[in-house]
Amino acid sequence: MTLPVRFVESSELDVAAHAALQQRVFGDVLAENDIPLHRLGPDVFRWKLSPPEGNGRIAIVEDGGAIIASCSAYPLELGGEKAWHLCDAATAPEARGQGHYGRVMDTLCAELPRGEWLFAFPNGQSRRAFDTREFLAATTVPLWVRPARGKVPPTRATSIDAFDETHDEFATRLPNSGLKAYRSAAYLNWRYGQHPYFRYQCFELRRDDQIDGLLVLNRMEARGRISLWVMELLAVDRAAARELALTARGIAKEQGCDVVLSMSNVKLPGSLRVPPCFLPKKHVLMVRRAGEPTPKRDWEVHTGDWDTF
Repeated sequence: MTLPVRFVESSELDVAAHAALQQRVFGDVLAENDIPLHRLGPDVFRWKLSPPEGNGRIAIVEDGGAIIASCSAYPLELGGEKAWHLCDAATAPEARGQGHYGRVMDTLCAELPRGEWLFAFPNGQSRRAFDTREFLAATTVPLWVRPARGKVPPTRATSIDAFDETHDEFATRLPNSGLKAYRSAAYLNWRYGQHPYFRYQCFELRRDDQIDGLLVLNRMEARGRISLWVMELLAVDRAAARELALTARGIAKEQGCDVVLSMSNVKLPGSLRVPPCFLPKKHVLMVRRAGEPTPKRDWEVHTGDWDTF
């Protein structure tokens, strides 16, 4: 008998059961990288599936009260358009080979509002599932690296604890360089101020008494190396972007980091692109319009769009 697929909103989800599946499927990967298992605990999914734009939606397959397969999506604003980030697709080891992965993805995509964007960053194993469902490869997302050494001049960027209406005004002044998640104060406070696991470092750059740039950093330790990830580098012009990049390098030096890293299709000023052959996976943004033909559009991607960091 084929087990049914059930569709729920995040407010109705058994978050503990959902986290248990994620920990079973991805626990070994976390252990290999010395990452604690609670990184995939219930609090993380309560946060992720409740952004300012509304409840997340999840398609699940259950057996004996346990979730054995699921696929999730949470809503974001693109600036006049709405999108859903598909994530956390997983099937329990004993349930693989039965078509659950495709069924939960199809159910979830069918339930999302017609005409709204769906996007994801699939790994090598799941890429084919997106190709066969008419997702388009919108952009490859490079990894940028800059060693945290050398003399760093002082910058005007200052640390901030939260985002407010002045950052809403700043978001309207950013260059229109493609579809991207709208960086409103509500979004930034949710993404970086409410995360239950990470403690991000946030900075603003003011020139002539107005905000001309925002920088969000995440210091990470893995496999004995310390790196500083640029989650967001948002600037109204190139000069502001260069000043924020210098700020990131200065912070990295102060905090004993080996390198500054950014996974973005916008170059981190002063950095080098890591050749794809040195990366464990090709980081590709896959997109589709729900229930409609998918037009080709330019997209802007930052590290913070990928929910792993």
